[in-house]
Amino acid sequence: MILFLLACSAPEINGQWLSADLHLHSSLGSNDTDGLGDAAALAAVMEQQGLDLVWLTDHSNALGSMACEDVEDCPNQGPETTPGDWGDGVYLGVELSPRAEGSTPVGHVGCLPLDGEPFAQDVVFTDRPFGALDGAETLAQCAAAGGWSVVNHPESPFSWLAWDDSSDDYQAMEIYNGTLGFDTSDADAVALWEARWQAGHKVVPVGGSDSHRWGSEPTERGLDPAPGWPSTRIFVREGQDALQALHAGQVIVFEPGSSLSFTANHDGDVVGPGEAISGPVTLSAQASAQVSGLQLEIRSMDGDSLFVGPLGLESVVEDIGPGAYYARIWPDGEVLAQQGGVAISGVIEVLP
Repeated sequence: MILFLLACSAPEINGQWLSADLHLHSSLGSNDTDGLGDAAALAAVMEQQGLDLVWLTDHSNALGSMACEDVEDCPNQGPETTPGDWGDGVYLGVELSPRAEGSTPVGHVGCLPLDGEPFAQDVVFTDRPFGALDGAETLAQCAAAGGWSVVNHPESPFSWLAWDDSSDDYQAMEIYNGTLGFDTSDADAVALWEARWQAGHKVVPVGGSDSHRWGSEPTERGLDPAPGWPSTRIFVREGQDALQALHAGQVIVFEPGSSLSFTANHDGDVVGPGEAISGPVTLSAQASAQVSGLQLEIRSMDGDSLFVGPLGLESVVEDIGPGAYYARIWPDGEVLAQQGGVAISGVIEVLP
């Protein structure tokens, strides 16, 4: 293996990058918002935050129950579609939000319709009463409705929101949740994502703001992150649509203001995250960020680091054989002290 730095641009592949927030709550289907998250406001919010696509993922216990004084008095009413004329680039999903008694983990599941169309009007997800179901049963409901499942904030510091590990039958994992910014729980989620790959479960990494209050400023990294902080960049090749690219894992999770590219090339063929290529290959990565205290890392999904170095220049690792690899902008030191700028790519698979 040979590695070195170049003062030039990484190889490019033809296509279009779209910026998406896969975890956004509205005031019409979640009961803990500022009341301003409606269809009239969303287009301006998307333009301000540079978002091409958003998935509204309101809480399943609240959808259809917003007329109640307290949605917990009449949960699970459905239908599982946030009402409103939401416009272009907006997909309607659901966050299945079961709770156990006390602080026992169960987990929240983002359920995004596979075909992009809203769930049928007769679909009603059941997540109440407390303790009624575990994470595996939640995933089964999403699959039965024709959904693509995302385990949200799997290592949340709030125990009742963390994933219970009752099933691996999900397609994606939220490795960066906007609440509290990038913290140790997100770093733990990245480690869990790696472990799932090592076990043969090829999970797509995604990020979502989990924004409940669309008027938050990007600098407000606490419990009320702004939409798009973080975002999921989706690389759409010619002939694909955004859903196909997302489901394939052609993604980079990032905070606005950070930039990360990651490619593999072999005999003139070039691929990016979510794609496969025959080896041996040259891996190329390049990154930048608006904050300090960060470094670029090219990493194997088996836990080995192939390269660690500064941002700015292209980083190249040659003669790489079969395996799964990704690149990331990562804190140079304690994760808890990091105030932003992290980015994590999807996986490139190198075949024999």
